[in-house]
Amino acid sequence: MNEKKIVLIGKIGKSVKFKNTVVSTGDDAPMIFYTSIAKMNPNYDFYFIGPNDLKKLNDEEYDFLFPYHNVYSAFIRTEKEDDWYHGILDYFNEKNIKPDFALVFNGMTSNVNIPNFLKKPDGEFYNPLFAYKNYAAPYLYVFNHLGDLPVFLISEDARYITINAKDLVNQPRLILSQINGEFETYKHITSLEDHTIHKGETLKAIYCGMEKIFMMGLERNWADKIDIERKLKSTGNHFIVLSNGCGTAKINHAGNNSSRLPTYKKWIIDNFKGTPYASTKIYGSWDDEIYEQYPEIINKKIYELGDEIADAKYTLCYSQVPGFVTIKFWECICLGLIPFIHPDYDCNHYLNAPEYLYLKSPEDLRNKIEELENNPEMYRDLMNQCIGMFKESWLSGSALNNYIFKNISEMLGFTYEKSTGIPEDKRMIFHRFKKDVLPEINKK
Repeated sequence: MNEKKIVLIGKIGKSVKFKNTVVSTGDDAPMIFYTSIAKMNPNYDFYFIGPNDLKKLNDEEYDFLFPYHNVYSAFIRTEKEDDWYHGILDYFNEKNIKPDFALVFNGMTSNVNIPNFLKKPDGEFYNPLFAYKNYAAPYLYVFNHLGDLPVFLISEDARYITINAKDLVNQPRLILSQINGEFETYKHITSLEDHTIHKGETLKAIYCGMEKIFMMGLERNWADKIDIERKLKSTGNHFIVLSNGCGTAKINHAGNNSSRLPTYKKWIIDNFKGTPYASTKIYGSWDDEIYEQYPEIINKKIYELGDEIADAKYTLCYSQVPGFVTIKFWECICLGLIPFIHPDYDCNHYLNAPEYLYLKSPEDLRNKIEELENNPEMYRDLMNQCIGMFKESWLSGSALNNYIFKNISEMLGFTYEKSTGIPEDKRMIFHRFKKDVLPEINKK
């Protein structure tokens, strides 16, 4: 068995929820990830250091989610204005707990997050918005005050590769992500005593397949629900796109702070004019003026698109950060959609998808759809190839878990014995693509 480790966990910028989670929004990633790795590492103890609703679980729910009773909440916010989060450190000190490393999801931060810490040029303290005080500052505070703590960052959103905060001293050692590369950190202080802002250094990001987290909570019979024959007989729209404009209505702009509209206009709206696919719809959250200008773009959520998705065959996967792959590719296969890949989406072929899916141009997309429409057996074969990409090592969690802890253990110099995956009797299902439902705890 692996030597006992103490791991700090959570999601910067959000509360980690286990009850009343809207699975269709992607908020389920930390829930699925932490419940899964806790089961694969029963000798490790995991402590949330940011907002979470662990205490809302009843005994039966906690026992099923964390059967080894190795997940705790250390999130304590005191009422002291000058030291809001010292309660987290007191918790560890009082219980004589020495964390070994942190493994946290990255998310939204501000330039300054910790209250009563950094000062403006006029000598007054910055007063961050409550959202940053509550959902980002606890992590930065703990990282700063446990200065020798190795921090490992999970980045499964192209908008949040590094932590964009001036008030973070203890920068991550490694970014576990959906792309390989070197990324410059935000300019930040390098000492708790000296608040001089320094230019950011570069951090290494490695591709870990983080977009596959959801597979650990996927129904094992998901592929049986894809009705290929219905799709072949359908007279409805065979191509749809599931994508938001720039996050949610004018905020959370991704990557290069630009809209996805020019790409979709070129590849979908203009490309399909005068073809049988001219009625293609782009579903998601966009600005009101976009809906008014482009009737092809419609404000609908995935869970509202049952018939449209059941009749459709194809979609397009595109990322604003070149090379960054997302959950969208895998989600679309789960929905029975063949996901064609924009040239900027999987430049390095991390997905190892069938070569036919990789596009060279809008014309290439149009030609391939026409070819598949004229060859039903070719379509069936390609759809089955996509379904076959879901490997048992990802469904069991062993691939992701072992790759992450292999990298961490090698950097920190300890031995890690590989997990064989989530024990079969402790697996559970989180139902995706549904609205405002607590993921059912399925007891087998």
